[in-house]
Amino acid sequence: MKRAPFSIADRISAGVNSMTSSEKRLARVLLARYPTVGMASVTAFAKQAEVSAPTVLRFVAKLGFDGYPEFRRALGDEIHVSRNHPIKKPRTKRLEAASDYGNELQEVVRSTLAELDKGLVERVIELFADERRGIHVLGEDLASTVAGHLLYHLRKMRRSVFEMPAALQERADRIIDLRKKDILVLFDVGHNHTDVATTARISSQRGCSIVLFTDHLMSATSELAAHIFRAKIDTSSPWESLLGLNAIVETIALALDQRLESVVRPRVETGEQYRRELLEQGSVSTDRDR
Repeated sequence: MKRAPFSIADRISAGVNSMTSSEKRLARVLLARYPTVGMASVTAFAKQAEVSAPTVLRFVAKLGFDGYPEFRRALGDEIHVSRNHPIKKPRTKRLEAASDYGNELQEVVRSTLAELDKGLVERVIELFADERRGIHVLGEDLASTVAGHLLYHLRKMRRSVFEMPAALQERADRIIDLRKKDILVLFDVGHNHTDVATTARISSQRGCSIVLFTDHLMSATSELAAHIFRAKIDTSSPWESLLGLNAIVETIALALDQRLESVVRPRVETGEQYRRELLEQGSVSTDRDR
């Protein structure tokens, strides 16, 4: 077989949206325990992911390998991926200049967008453009700012866009109102957020489409997500970078703006008019109170 110059994680990123739920589970287990679990036998790997041995072989073939031995050899050549919390994550070499780190951040954006599937973007844009579907956005703590960035754009462009509450009781009340074919957008990096995965499971059972924004290790939610965006987050800093996720969000925002241009312009102009009226009224009320 002609070997492609990509890591296993790169291959997963390229093919994850065409994987079955069982194959996504294999991908998540592999990346979570990378590369150790993949160096085990086919049977042991399958047991870890709670799938069958033939599913493992199909997964390996989908990644472009002729068989499990070749897959294991490729794993043996790759560097172990650390999943430590940023505080505990060991610092690498000290950067000599701010420009060095700037180059790393540019690479985060460049590599993330280089792997972005245009077909996936188009499919998600079609979902977001359908105003018959409500959109509900949830971001776990680290990625909550990126979730807010997407919320800002979506609310400017269309109606029925909601922030899924962080408080679990309030979230449960919101989930009750989810309709079949609504869209649940999740931002999950770090992968220690069982409430996010549970939210995805319940929402999927209610007939919602799940759109996931995550990193190269993926999250448990990937098994349920029909559409998965993966961004690079690692740099020499002990803290993950969110620039890759932001770059994906802004790419989607631009594409959606172009798709809904005839609707967005009047909506934004009307919103601006109402904002000015509210500011003027607020100013008048303040003067009266003096």
